[in-house]
Amino acid sequence: MKRILGYICLLMIVCVLFSCSAASEEHSEPGGTDKDEASVTKPESKPTPVPKPEPEPEPEPKPEPEPEPEPEPEPEPEPEPEPEPEPEPTEDSFVKVSDYIPDLVVDLRYGTENNFTGKVIYVSDTLWLRYGTVKKLIQVQAELAEQELYLKVWDGFRPPSAQWKLWDICPDPTYVSDPNKGFSSHSRGNTVDITLVDALGNEVTMPTDFDDFSKLADRDYSDCSAEAAQNAVMLEEIMKKYGFRPYSGEWWHFTDTTSYAVEHTFTPIKEEWYYADCNEYISLRKETSTASEVIQRIPKGAHLWAMAICGDFVYADYGGKRGYVLHSYIEKVS
Repeated sequence: MKRILGYICLLMIVCVLFSCSAASEEHSEPGGTDKDEASVTKPESKPTPVPKPEPEPEPEPKPEPEPEPEPEPEPEPEPEPEPEPEPEPTEDSFVKVSDYIPDLVVDLRYGTENNFTGKVIYVSDTLWLRYGTVKKLIQVQAELAEQELYLKVWDGFRPPSAQWKLWDICPDPTYVSDPNKGFSSHSRGNTVDITLVDALGNEVTMPTDFDDFSKLADRDYSDCSAEAAQNAVMLEEIMKKYGFRPYSGEWWHFTDTTSYAVEHTFTPIKEEWYYADCNEYISLRKETSTASEVIQRIPKGAHLWAMAICGDFVYADYGGKRGYVLHSYIEKVS
């Protein structure tokens, strides 16, 4: 019995030892030794201090942009100089009447077939007169306008060449002045054949129509209606008031009391465009002479408006300026 108890005690001691051995292994690191961890003092490694990065310098503030300078106001353009007014024509100069009396009605019968010959006599249908005569007609028209009446012109300046043409068609001194004995006063540029129209352009009642060669056309007025006589007398009185002399045989015929010579050089033509046919330029001159004052230089190829022939010259308009150019240096625009 004692022996069994001894075995049991021994067994219990072995078990206790085994248990202690197992517990010791459990507290050791894997693969390590059995030395007590506390008996080995490892030197503590201090971490290498990481240098603090130097702070980036603050960017310099961008300079504020300078304000754009305000644009200087553009200088006001200098006004273009007004063109110098055309000099007033001389009294004996030929002018286009419509330039000075825009309300005037023009019906040049000899520029059409509507005349006693039934043929066109004038090359041009533009009314031309001496400037002195036109100034008187301006006064006549101003007084007539107060009654809402207007001048209507059937004939004005008649070139001598047209007088010869009339004589060739009708060589009867009863109706046409014989150019062999002298030219009509129409060829002086100071005579007009006229009637009156109302504001609508209707002709007022007069003794006859134009170029009526009967006794009704004279200034007796006893053989026409009272209305026709009254209108004819009223026209006659106004024309005489401003310096015109009536012709007794034709109620429509009036001549400026200021006389001028028969014009043999100035001949109106059909108005057309021409161009300067020259090397560099041609001269627009004040008179029909190469020694005359130059009004304007006209460059090669430039267009001008031709209105009349004057011997070796042409009366023309270039840019509103009028004068004379040599005929040989211009050509008609085709």
